[in-house]
Amino acid sequence: MHSESTRLSIAVLKAVLAGETYDVVAATHALTRTAIEHRVKRLAKLLQREVDIAGLNPEATGYVHKLRASRTEVEAALARFEAGEGVPAVPPQVLSDKDVRTMIHRAGLRSPTALRDMALIHIVLATGARPLEVARLEMADYLDADGTVRSCSEMRASVSVNRKARPLFFRSAPAVKAIDAYLGHRLAHLGRTPDPDVPYRGFAPDERLFLNDAGLPYVVHSHKVDGRPRFLCRQMLDTYRKIFKRINMHGLSALTLRRTIAFRLNARGADEEQIGLILGMKYRWAAVARTVNDLLGEMEKSLEQMALNKNSDYSPEDDFDAANRIRKKMPGNIARQVLKSLLEEWDVNGLAGLWQMGIEVPWTQLSEGKRAVQISLPSYPFARRALSFA
Repeated sequence: MHSESTRLSIAVLKAVLAGETYDVVAATHALTRTAIEHRVKRLAKLLQREVDIAGLNPEATGYVHKLRASRTEVEAALARFEAGEGVPAVPPQVLSDKDVRTMIHRAGLRSPTALRDMALIHIVLATGARPLEVARLEMADYLDADGTVRSCSEMRASVSVNRKARPLFFRSAPAVKAIDAYLGHRLAHLGRTPDPDVPYRGFAPDERLFLNDAGLPYVVHSHKVDGRPRFLCRQMLDTYRKIFKRINMHGLSALTLRRTIAFRLNARGADEEQIGLILGMKYRWAAVARTVNDLLGEMEKSLEQMALNKNSDYSPEDDFDAANRIRKKMPGNIARQVLKSLLEEWDVNGLAGLWQMGIEVPWTQLSEGKRAVQISLPSYPFARRALSFA
């Protein structure tokens, strides 16, 4: 069963498909026009991903006129979504060495800022940094004062998304070569040449490592969610989207690159905590995370929520049914494996955590083969009025 917020999004999308404007729907539901627009677009994208909208290009889900033009197909997808149907979960995309070479080669050929864009791909593959973190990196994070590369650097707390310092390694020769080529191009553009006697190769130590298309530092926006500051760099996200669009390899994102790192680290023997440290992820699933795939699922969910949190009207339940979300992020029926393990261990706290995340827990199995006595809990002794469940 979908959450109340998801049911509201469904009603909003149906009204918009029927021809009502955002303003009319907003007035009907006492919401802002922007909130209605966000709900429509997020739900349309969710439908395309979860149940598939026949004949509709994924990019078209962001345009109301295209949704209305495919009204029959969208409503059919809505019906399947409400009925709990979905497309089979596909394994998370992990890039092979050939994929990486193809991606970088195409970026070099098709991008108007080829050196920067190739360096942007390399730095994520080499360090596991998030786009926001890449936007915040400074010259002193990459270079020592004598101009040499800091092979063992640090992702400063002020740069890290989770506000915690962690190791930052620049040990990949191709990544260093790509970043150095980009920095050399920047110096040449300024009419300067590298001078070994000038600190930081002629850059200021607090100068941003990467600049946007206008040659300026990437702008990081701050807003509050639940009273806490959140940060977002839309310019850097747009830069990566453009890079992946030019490359024309389906499904690519910065998350794909980070996931590839996680799987490669796992193949080399790193455990979940080590991978979490490198990628800057809180190890919050200690009770239920048993595999690297679990950790990746948590990462994917966290990043998706952070991206959506730029909207002030966003609720964590918006457009996502918790159970569907968790199952989608746990390929290979991992959720059932974790559930089975917790039941066998009689781990009530772990089971409660799964139940809170929307996964159905067969509580009766806890008492199978054991003598259990059902008891009646006392009512509240001081209340003098009768209440009934709705």
